[in-house]
Amino acid sequence: MKCRALAGLFVAALLAGSPAVADQIAGQWCPPGGGRTLVVKGHQDVTFAGKPVQANVDRHHVDFAIPVGEPDAGTKFNADQMNEEQVRVTIGSKTPEIWTPCKPVS
Repeated sequence: MKCRALAGLFVAALLAGSPAVADQIAGQWCPPGGGRTLVVKGHQDVTFAGKPVQANVDRHHVDFAIPVGEPDAGTKFNADQMNEEQVRVTIGSKTPEIWTPCKPVS
């Protein structure tokens, strides 16, 4: 009986101390050095550099064409969530960048 109770406490302690897994790409993401931001609030609510965009969104990915008036306008923007604190962003054929939350993810 004592062993089972100790084993249960051990498992509970392990689970409580486990790091959080990235749940979804929603949030406000910023590139290294600042500049344009990506804000994902849901499947129909995505903005880039403050402009609404028509995006393809799933739990850990978003892509769209960069809006008119922005550098690289018309180029495909891809963001793949790596973990809770990092998104790999590729703009066209440029070298991917790691973007991080602009604000704490809630």
